[in-house]
Amino acid sequence: MNNKLLHYSYSHKVQTHKHVFFIFFNLIFLFVILNLLLAYVFFPVRQTSVSMIPDIEENSMIMVSPLAKKLNRGDVVLLKPKKTVNLSKIQCISEVFVRFFTGQQVSLFQKSSFPGTNSQLRRVVALPGDRIYMRDYVLYVKPANGKYYLTEFEIADHPYNVTFFTAPSEWDPYLGVKGSFDEIILSDNEYFVLGDNRKSSDDSRLYGPVKLENIQGKAVMCYFPFKKFKLF
Repeated sequence: MNNKLLHYSYSHKVQTHKHVFFIFFNLIFLFVILNLLLAYVFFPVRQTSVSMIPDIEENSMIMVSPLAKKLNRGDVVLLKPKKTVNLSKIQCISEVFVRFFTGQQVSLFQKSSFPGTNSQLRRVVALPGDRIYMRDYVLYVKPANGKYYLTEFEIADHPYNVTFFTAPSEWDPYLGVKGSFDEIILSDNEYFVLGDNRKSSDDSRLYGPVKLENIQGKAVMCYFPFKKFKLF
């Protein structure tokens, strides 16, 4: 009788250990797959400023895909940080470890207090080869091989809204971001990006056109706040 009980007890322990190991292995597997998806397929981004109002509010959550590389006029894209923080090997390993176990949401070394070290959501308003100029915060675009200038809204593939700024008569035009500039021509692989909030956004008016390799991905969905849910 005792032998039977011992055998049953041993078999039960073995089955329990197998069951626990199976659950643990599957959780690790799912966690790895989720992190790979967040790193290479799509990942969430919090909009921390008012630079993209009214369509993207401050503290909105946006899903971005690095796989969507074909850009159209009107697309919202995530730009890489203009400055990078130099990290030691130990810091790099720590950063990878922390980001992995927090679903790519926490960083030890990317701080919003460091100017230029954060990614930015901006809207693509002109493509390589376009001729563009701006008047009173509205961009005018003549596509490559095009005959006429059209406003950014007439030529955009996706409709969007912007926040304009009507300056008082005594306003110094050299203060803040430019609301007007003369014609420029975009070279190959150059994209002109603007914030929707034209009075409060650092964008291509300040740092010039951006190249495709400086774009992390394209916004595909706004999922928070829920009342602002939309697909881009």
